[in-house]
Amino acid sequence: MDRVGLDTCGHLEQEQEQMQDPNRSLTLESLPTEVLVAILSAAHSTADLRSLISASPRLYQIFVSAKREVLLSIVTNDLGAALRDAAAALLLTPTRLNYRGPTYLDECERVIRRYEALPHGADGALSSAIALPTAAVIQLSRLNRSVQFLVDEFAESRLPELRKIHPDAGGPLTPVERRRLARALLRHQVLARIEYGDRLLRVEAGEHLPRETAMMHRFLRLFKPWEIEQLAEAHSFLSELVWRAFPPLRGLPSLDQRASQQWDRKRDAAFDDLCGLHSALVEAERAYSNSTSNNLGPRRFRAIPPAGMVLTARFRFLRAGPLPAHSAGSYSVAREFRPLRDELYRHEDALPQLVYEGDGNDDAAPPFAWVDGHGGLDCQRWGDQVRREVVPGEEGQEEEGTSTARQRIWVRVNMDRWRWLGFVFYDRRRVELLKTRMPVYETGWLTTAPPSDEELQEFYDKARLAQPKPTRPSRRANATRGG
Repeated sequence: MDRVGLDTCGHLEQEQEQMQDPNRSLTLESLPTEVLVAILSAAHSTADLRSLISASPRLYQIFVSAKREVLLSIVTNDLGAALRDAAAALLLTPTRLNYRGPTYLDECERVIRRYEALPHGADGALSSAIALPTAAVIQLSRLNRSVQFLVDEFAESRLPELRKIHPDAGGPLTPVERRRLARALLRHQVLARIEYGDRLLRVEAGEHLPRETAMMHRFLRLFKPWEIEQLAEAHSFLSELVWRAFPPLRGLPSLDQRASQQWDRKRDAAFDDLCGLHSALVEAERAYSNSTSNNLGPRRFRAIPPAGMVLTARFRFLRAGPLPAHSAGSYSVAREFRPLRDELYRHEDALPQLVYEGDGNDDAAPPFAWVDGHGGLDCQRWGDQVRREVVPGEEGQEEEGTSTARQRIWVRVNMDRWRWLGFVFYDRRRVELLKTRMPVYETGWLTTAPPSDEELQEFYDKARLAQPKPTRPSRRANATRGG
């Protein structure tokens, strides 16, 4: 009998002995080392990994010997292609650039070039990460832990609102949805560490944009328009978190400016440090929960932005869009730049139609809400300008400056709601469920004119009539209670 036959017989004899002896059984710790490494690498999170190695001394020993392989596997499973952005955040921008330095713009250009050269795709990112030393992989794991925490915070704030719209639309985020969010958060850290801040800008003669703003647009050109929109919405979300972790100080003496300045510095530091923001949020929740004057429980996010409320933003160039606008949150291009806007529209019209290719496992593909909202138009805009400025004229043609105040409010409210809810991060099934209850977000809604004033008035009248009227106690009931 050959060697293979002998091995097979030996395995069969061992299995028969185990079946005959019920007291003999395979335990987790008795499995081969390579199997245990695979089990540890398949942990869904570092918390699951911690539970495994805490429950078994042998698993802990194996983890210590294979720490780099196990941690890298978990990070790869969590991030997918976003591993590229995690490596960029960790290696290319370990600290914030000094915008006051004489070489600031040169350093920005160097970071952008190195970022552009990083391999794309999950396989390419993994091939680069494999070469990292163990210490860097540990840092990568810590960064991923903070990113997953922030993704969970996003889900905690948005999914309850989705359930109010459609009970089936608020299910847990899918792996692809989590990776879309993670990628936007990681890219935001890179951007925040090279960004010049909300400061006065130098404007060179003959330049369309200040040099610093032009450098930021140079960075944004590395991404597809829907990726910039995801980045802009991640920016608004992180702005909410920063103000939640570091609310404005009140009650300080007018002369005590040191504490206020230190508080502002901590807030600024957290804005471009996902790990620092994670720690600050945990500490803020702990302090709030332990407060003796608090009987309300943990703080929660505000609800969907009400009418007239502009989304939180700090980077105006990212929030506004590719062209100068009237003001932040105006959703309208300044009049002197409308020729540039029209040229951009003509360029979009000449591009091939954008096709939705399914969610699958490709979190870098255009999300369904983007393709569907534009009706297949390959939109090259983001932020406040993601919706076309279209106003019907007398013959159905676009006409400059004829939108009414009511139409502008309608656009702002529906755009803010669409963006705050996070449509561009979701898979098709979730978006389709939301659309059944939110008909305003029909296919192509981002490219069509707003309803007329008469249609809007009719809609508001119906909504007002549908609201339950508050009941007022009768005078007799009041007199009875008073007596």
